Amino acid sequence: MRTRHETHAARPAHPSRWGFTLVELLLVMFILSVLVGLIVGVSWYVIEQGRKQETLSNQKKLMAAIDAYRKVTGNVPNVVYKPDLTSASDPNQVMGLLLTTLSTGSPNGPIDRATRPFLDGVSTLDAYGKSMLYLYDGGVGGKPVIVSAGPDGVFGFEKEYKGNSILQKQYQKDNIRSDMN
Repeated sequence: MRTRHETHAARPAHPSRWGFTLVELLLVMFILSVLVGLIVGVSWYVIEQGRKQETLSNQKKLMAAIDAYRKVTGNVPNVVYKPDLTSASDPNQVMGLLLTTLSTGSPNGPIDRATRPFLDGVSTLDAYGKSMLYLYDGGVGGKPVIVSAGPDGVFGFEKEYKGNSILQKQYQKDNIRSDMN
């Protein structure tokens, strides 16, 4: 027979509770929010890198077509971009003129045969949906360059005054250039 003392000692002092305290729930929510933040940050970075690579690939195709055009004609397409208020400064017009110049000549002519393999499927838009820009002497060493404005959509030309003339200097860090990669 059990005594009253033994029976009382065998029972738990408090009945067991099922559930979580507020602190435990807040801790779980904090951990989940940190994980979601990491996943979103990494996925954003991967998407941006993919867009940059797509833009660079498109620029390489255009630069290969420009190089093929140079080999046939002896010079690069002279399509001028002037980012001021007095001249046409729309990058769409510049890229349209570049494509027209690269595909000039008779069908199956020397220019067409040289540039056609590079122009099939090429786009004048970058991966951000904005028009890229062709500068025939704006690259390293005065060579041609194709420039994308990058994620912000701004080419970022800075005016530098030298005497009475205004020189245009490119400075945006997020620009994607065909001569820098």
